[in-house]
Amino acid sequence: MNQDIRDGRWRQVFGKAKRTWGRLVGNDTITAEGNADVVAGALQESIGVARKGAVSEVTRGVDALATFAKKAARSIER
Repeated sequence: MNQDIRDGRWRQVFGKAKRTWGRLVGNDTITAEGNADVVAGALQESIGVARKGAVSEVTRGVDALATFAKKAARSIER
């Protein structure tokens, strides 16, 4: 789990609490800020998930290239 995923989840929890507090005290501004925090947290989390997937794909590609290079080097040595 990367930093964006953790921060996004935390921001969603904080936003839900803020939204609930806004509803309890009857303050529409705080409620709206809480809703905005929930949406921003969800977006940040999804960016983190996408970044994690991209890093995984690049790593897999580099590993495949390294394996191919090792096999090619072995065949040249023979």
